Amino acid sequence: MANTYHIQIFLGSLFIPLVMFLACSEQPPQPQPTPESQLNPPSAEKINASQINATKIVPSPFPTITPLVNIERNTETSSSNSNVNTISELISPAKDKPIKSRPGKKGGSLKLASKDYFGSLDPHKNHSAAYSTWGIGVIYQRLLKFSNGPNILLPSKGTECDACQSWEMLDSKTFIFDIDPNTTWKSIDSNDLGNMSVEDVKFSLERQINIDNQNADRFHMIRSVESDIEKSQLKINLHAPDADIFISLADGRSKLVSKSNSENAEYHDSSSLVGSGPWKLSKLSENAYSILENAFSTPNPPYLDALEFHILPDQQTRLSAYSVGLIDVYDIDHPSADIDISFEDPNPGQGFEIAFNTATYPFNDFDIRSTARTSINPDEIIKKAWNNQAFLSLGFAALHHSWIPERSLWEPYFSPHKQTEPFNEIISIEVTTSDFGPRLKRSVEIASQHLTSAGFDPTINYVNRRQYTELQWKEGDFQVLMGPTFPHSSTNAFVIPVLHSKGKWNATNHRDLHLDEMIEEQSQEYILEKRSLIISEINSHLLEKSYRFMPATQKNLWAWTQSLKNVHPNFSGFEYTHWEKVWLDR
Repeated sequence: MANTYHIQIFLGSLFIPLVMFLACSEQPPQPQPTPESQLNPPSAEKINASQINATKIVPSPFPTITPLVNIERNTETSSSNSNVNTISELISPAKDKPIKSRPGKKGGSLKLASKDYFGSLDPHKNHSAAYSTWGIGVIYQRLLKFSNGPNILLPSKGTECDACQSWEMLDSKTFIFDIDPNTTWKSIDSNDLGNMSVEDVKFSLERQINIDNQNADRFHMIRSVESDIEKSQLKINLHAPDADIFISLADGRSKLVSKSNSENAEYHDSSSLVGSGPWKLSKLSENAYSILENAFSTPNPPYLDALEFHILPDQQTRLSAYSVGLIDVYDIDHPSADIDISFEDPNPGQGFEIAFNTATYPFNDFDIRSTARTSINPDEIIKKAWNNQAFLSLGFAALHHSWIPERSLWEPYFSPHKQTEPFNEIISIEVTTSDFGPRLKRSVEIASQHLTSAGFDPTINYVNRRQYTELQWKEGDFQVLMGPTFPHSSTNAFVIPVLHSKGKWNATNHRDLHLDEMIEEQSQEYILEKRSLIISEINSHLLEKSYRFMPATQKNLWAWTQSLKNVHPNFSGFEYTHWEKVWLDR
């Protein structure tokens, strides 16, 4: 049985404040690219409506996707990893043949759009993608980063070193990281503010752990951080084994800062922004744009000269700017025939979820609950409400692409055209939801029609978002809940507080000891193959028990210009290092 501390710590804290949930809309958290153009080009000024005309740009073709690889269950499934000491034992190598890369074209500036500005310049007091991923936060490194490239099948939260050179696992609660001593700190005024030290990394992690905001929750599993200056090594000690520690360290908001430059910094102006990544801040205009220039400080610097991030809150302005070439990458808000899709990004954890309250009639009856689930037609919801840009999942973030259930697994649980034994009488039910935009509203309507065809009489009750959060999530005061799910950034941040019987946010009120055991086992399993097999069993169990599921999980759609080459983004966890590998052929 897993260490009970791992469960208790979830009961006492909330990973992502509910303010994010209250602000939920049709637009997902921004996983955007960076803007580009010459270092000080005319387009660096704020884009305005007078620059925009309607012109169509045909982006690059959608890349070929390699099929998922099935995972066979081994006979040994022990979650004890005390004898695992190397990275190779924890991470499966890619089985695809390596793709030979050709030399890229150097120079140019990539122009990107950001939907928002940010309130603070302090990298540890920002929780938004507008800062961390689509703005000045790109100048910072993290201890780890999420892998990207042509051989990475999405969704993926596999990690690799960023500011470290290597790492090892001493036991299931202790990790040693060798810090790269050749990394230099840079600011808008200087290219060399000294080298990064292990003390900088220790300071950065402890600052985030102790800071009074939502960033602290990401490191709930860390008990202490130690540094060995002579060996340039960092030791991280955990309260209990937690397989998602790597995701927390690689999160795009887990920035590393210079201790000497940040200890007493007020972050009032751009001169206080000292980063260690391959980009340095060149220009910042509040509520307008930021320009990051190539610092040429790494053995393999980016191909581009610069990244430009333009603040464009209005969706139509972003579309028009992309259409006339003022930005190179477009996060497609509403698909249309005029925009060719370059990239479909599966986004587990975001979409339309259905949850049944198992504590009260009628859904405390397993047969009635199963009938309700069987009546749902995910394909119809995906086609009519999501324009075929969605897929079925169980609602939680996925570390590996194999964690998304294949159609052959989930399809037998949804048989809307199958004749079922009619109820003795029509069962009246209340569907609770809120106004989360047209796609989710349409999804609720379609799902309610499905329930009607199965012998239910659903009434849709629209509440405001605060009621949806406070009453339904905290008190489980509903029969059927339909809408977006609990905001989270890792698997454990969902399955423990939401799906575990003792979870703080177990709003469906289920009691399931077998599910609890599987959740605890996978939460501490570091070996990917073994953890994936447990997740597969959890998926099957959740489909059968029908506590909650996500019939439409969102795909984020992207378009980019034909001149942008070698684009293989992984936007998971606010990642942004993929821009270091792209180039412009123009």
